[in-house]
Amino acid sequence: MSIQREPSGFTRLTTSTGVSMVVSTFGARLVELWVSDRAGNLGNVVVGLPTPQHYEERANLYLGCTVGRVAGRIPGAQFTGGGLTFSLEPNEGPNQLHGGGTRSFDRIEWELVTFESEESVVAEFHYVSPSGEEEYPGELTVISRYELTSSGVLTCTLTAETTSACPVNLTTHSYWNLSGKAGSTIHDHELVADVAWHVETGAGQLPSGELTPTEHHLSLATPGWDDTFVLEDTDHTQTPAATLSHAGSGRTLTLYTTEPALQVYTAGYLPEEAFDDVHVLTAFGGVCLEPQRINDNAVLPQFPSIVLKPGDTYTHVTTHVFTAL
Repeated sequence: MSIQREPSGFTRLTTSTGVSMVVSTFGARLVELWVSDRAGNLGNVVVGLPTPQHYEERANLYLGCTVGRVAGRIPGAQFTGGGLTFSLEPNEGPNQLHGGGTRSFDRIEWELVTFESEESVVAEFHYVSPSGEEEYPGELTVISRYELTSSGVLTCTLTAETTSACPVNLTTHSYWNLSGKAGSTIHDHELVADVAWHVETGAGQLPSGELTPTEHHLSLATPGWDDTFVLEDTDHTQTPAATLSHAGSGRTLTLYTTEPALQVYTAGYLPEEAFDDVHVLTAFGGVCLEPQRINDNAVLPQFPSIVLKPGDTYTHVTTHVFTAL
């Protein structure tokens, strides 16, 4: 086991088997994740950038970050739900996306605490968001925790507590490419998800209110996805919510989560940029699997409010199990 600060400013945490992750305090983000293929060769399965400055300059890509306070889109930058109504700053046309455009969780510095044991390494990020930040009420204390085991299991745990009622819907935003080949696309990957419904959208990719039944096999061919799916009504902490596989490398990512919905984004809007042999951006170069909740919306009244109240703890746990056959 080793934990070391790299010249880039990132932190690398390595397990006893060589499985490792690189993390950044800017946005509490996963920069790299090195896991084995079927031949035992380690490869990076996360699309990322070489320095914190690169992330700051391309913040709108949300590469590998912790997203909040509210993941997804808030129509008209006006939150209404759970007894609250208030305005927010828009950062995607008239709407707000992923918590805002200035002090959202992907754009701030977090405090990093690291741990290591015989079986795992942990990067735990802490942040206290003051009341009024990005126009959200309540002081929100947040922890974003990444734990990586020597066998290749990455568990992301997100927790939050507030001083007054406020909406909270956190997620992580890693772009997965299991080939381990920088610059390749995910068109040769297969994705199967235990989804029941597709949340239909209209103008601005906002929910129309319609839910349509959907197949479990989600094609990763163009034009791809930037869509929300409601998971089957089962316990996805025990039953896989999604399985992403790559036949060429033999790698499989099996995802388990406490969350009721899964946002799937196939990165069709990534720019074409190569920085070095590991950090390369390309359209469809990764797929984001973002477990989350359905935001309060008048056209989707059947879902529970995401408003967190004082005395309660928001908890989101997603586990990624990497195997190679």
